[in-house]
Amino acid sequence: MAEADQTPIRQSQLHNRLVIDIETTEELGSLAQFLVDVKNHQLEGFLCKKGLLGLETTPVMWVQVESIGQDSILVRRSTQVISERLDEAVTLEKQEVWADSGNRVGQLADYGLDLPTGAITQYLFTAPGWQGLTDGLYTFQPEAVVSMGKKRMMVHQTALAEAPQFVPGVPDRLVDALQQDAAQTRQDVREVVDSTREVADQVQAQAKKMTEQARSQFGQVFGQVKQRSRKLRSQVNDRFADAASNLQSPADGQKQVPGNTIDVDSEEIWPDEEEPS
Repeated sequence: MAEADQTPIRQSQLHNRLVIDIETTEELGSLAQFLVDVKNHQLEGFLCKKGLLGLETTPVMWVQVESIGQDSILVRRSTQVISERLDEAVTLEKQEVWADSGNRVGQLADYGLDLPTGAITQYLFTAPGWQGLTDGLYTFQPEAVVSMGKKRMMVHQTALAEAPQFVPGVPDRLVDALQQDAAQTRQDVREVVDSTREVADQVQAQAKKMTEQARSQFGQVFGQVKQRSRKLRSQVNDRFADAASNLQSPADGQKQVPGNTIDVDSEEIWPDEEEPS
């Protein structure tokens, strides 16, 4: 098997992966079930299913696997003949997990593999409520298995009681955390930009409203001033007119005061300016 494939992996991660014969490029189907030597905790091979209903099956021995990629599993079927060990292997799928004390603990959920050798490295099981165990996956080593069949597996009580909880690899969690942080950062930036635009729009609208109010108030005040100034000009003109009339028509026996009468021009006192637009 290629060096790039020497990575620990869980068998569930390989299910339904396309299987191709590297010599003929023929598609053998999708990986459906692993076949395990339960006494030695070793993969012997797997079954590929093909066809509309998956009724066409093809057995492949683990020693025939050339490489495992993200999209397919490449095999070389001409190298080995199917052995009797493959026929004796069983499928590990949701077996009941029992303690050797006689207690039913939970159910097998998955198991880890060493790809270059096909050896099973750990078993994963669920045991909700058993001896205080919460929901989640817990692990035990192959050495803790007492016996195994098609329906059940017996495991040492001490190994189950002290089973650690399964935690995915740190690199995977780190990548997920970085992706979540990046997504959150982008969302925060968008929210800040939207908030800034909203505040700017509000400020602009408020400034426009205040300007319109100021113009309206200025126009009202200016109109009142013009009205009062016109009234005052009218009063002044009337008084000067009366005074001029008295000067131009002196009483009998009185001398006329030399000089011209004063014509008070309102435009010279209060220029009638246009209202600002």
